Parts: sequence; structure tokens; C-alpha cells
Amino acid sequence: MELSKRQTYYFSIAMLIFSTFYWGSTFVLVKKTVSIISIDGFLAVRFLLAAIILFVITLMSSPKELMHFTNPLVLKYGVILGTFLYLSFIFQTIGLSLTTPAKAAFITGMNVLFVPFASALPPYRRPISIRDIILALVAFIGLALMTVDFSSFTVQVGDAIIVLTAIAVAYHIIITDEAVKVPILPMLTVQIFVVGLLALAVSVINQNTWNPFSGEYPYIVWVTLLVTSVLATSFAMWSQTFAQKNHVKGPKIALIFSMEPVFALIIDIFLGIVPTLIVMAGMSIILVVTVYSMVTTEESIPEETVE
Repeated sequence: MELSKRQTYYFSIAMLIFSTFYWGSTFVLVKKTVSIISIDGFLAVRFLLAAIILFVITLMSSPKELMHFTNPLVLKYGVILGTFLYLSFIFQTIGLSLTTPAKAAFITGMNVLFVPFASALPPYRRPISIRDIILALVAFIGLALMTVDFSSFTVQVGDAIIVLTAIAVAYHIIITDEAVKVPILPMLTVQIFVVGLLALAVSVINQNTWNPFSGEYPYIVWVTLLVTSVLATSFAMWSQTFAQKNHVKGPKIALIFSMEPVFALIIDIFLGIVPTLIVMAGMSIILVVTVYSMVTTEESIPEETVE
């Protein structure tokens, strides 16, 4: 089947939205799971399992892909991106144990602001359009309406840690813009494997490794592991890299990722937690900004066919 580049572009957008939904659905799952098993142990098993899945997919797509694992650029970007990805997840998981899922989702969504501004700093020095700045600020207002308790602006330790998550996510998006020039699947496999190794090393140092076969665990642990490793890691990271390889730029991806707390709130509604009118207003703002960004794209997407 052949798709035009415009169709491939919008397919990429759809995959990013699905990925954001999976991320938004995992906050409650992860919070419950890390109250049962260690954070480092969970992250190690989650990402090593995801790396195995990606390696199998790479092998099935073409045995020739294996030669790319020795490509210096694949290793370079895999290690750099894996390090930033590990930092984003460890900060988020630690912060999530100290704050609420809604706050964690909101603060992580601050990467929508960090991406265009960090891109303008050395060593990247990429120009920022007024449009990107305005959309980022409007999305940030929507995020604030959704999750901030305006009766109290005290900063919690968990909230401060989650800010580091947003910064790490922003730089991960920016660096991925450069990394898309290398083979996707091998680079992703190395990246996720690096995250797993870092988490495993930390868990060994802290003596809190987790052997999933060492005992009986509640079903929530297995559901969380399956959802996070397959959908929220393997699929989600492939979607981001595939999208950036097909002309979806960093600022737009950050805007789509800002829908994460929207999906988290939708799940809350299904669980019987009805949001306030202010929260609903924030959800509406983010949806409008994201849709507007997608239908008024500034990227050049020529109508050429690709396989």
C-alpha cells in the first residue's frame, strides 16, 4: 500500500495521539504498582522487556537491520536518548510517589513550553516562531486550569522532581529531531536497552532489584508491566521517532503530548471522578490548541508517494 507524504504525516499524528492516550492511562497504574514493588526494579524490567520486544520486531522486519547495531550514529543517539529517557522516567516515577497523578501529568506537560525555548538555546539555536510561542502558552494555561489548585500555590517536593521530568522530555524531543536520520528500529532498541540497563544498575546499587518470577503479585502489577512495556514504551517511542522522521516537528509533538492529562482525566471520569467546570475548560483549551496546530501545520509536506 502506498501513502502520500501528507497521509503518512497524519498517520504519524494519529499514532502520537494514541501514544499520549497510553501515557495518560498509566499514571494511576504506575502509582499503584510502585507502592508494591521498587521503582528501580519496575523500570528495569519494564524497559528490558520493551527492548526485547523491539529487538524481535527489528529482526522480523529485516535480518539486515542487525548490521545497524554497530553503526556509530545508532549507538551515539541510542545512548544519549536513552539517558534522557531514563532521567525523564525515573524523575516522573519518583515524583509520582510523592504527588498526585493529576499534578504529575500537568507538570510533565510543561515540556510543551520547554521545547520551543530549549531549541533556541545553544547548541541548537533554532528559530522560534511567534505561533509556536503563543500555542505553547495557551496550552500551558489549559494545563494549569486542569490540574492546579489555585487556592494553594505551595511547591511540593514531588512537584519539583516532576519539573525535571518535563525538562528531560523536552530535550529528548529536541535530540530525536536529529536522530531520525539513523535507522529507526535499531536506534530505538539501543535507546530502550540503555534505559533498562541504567535502571537495573541503579536497582542493584540500591539493592532493590525486582524479580517478577520470585513470588505472587497482584494482577495490577502484571497489567501495568504489560501496558507500560508494550504500549507506553515500545509503541509510543516508535511512534514519536516515526513521526519526527515524517516531518512532525518537536514543538507540535510537545503540543500533542500536552493532551496526556486530558486522557488521564477522561479515564477518571470513567472511574466516576467528575471534573469541575474549570478543569473542563482546561481540557477544552488543550483540545482546541492541539487540533488547531494539526490543521494549520507550517511544515512542508509534499504530495509524493512513499512505500
